[in-house]
Amino acid sequence: MFEDLRHAAPPEPEPYEDAQPTLVERLPLFSRLTPPQRFILALLLFMNVTVLGFGCLLAFDRLIL
Repeated sequence: MFEDLRHAAPPEPEPYEDAQPTLVERLPLFSRLTPPQRFILALLLFMNVTVLGFGCLLAFDRLIL
């Protein structure tokens, strides 16, 4: 009985050899930046989203100063 189940089981998948490229490798703009430049870019993007988010909260009266 177990031999029949063992023969009916699907074959084990082969190990995945080719890793997908990272986001830095896929986007040519980011591949030319050094790590400190990427950090500054991420920090500026975070600050932009934060300021716009607080502006939206103020505009829709969800935040009272």
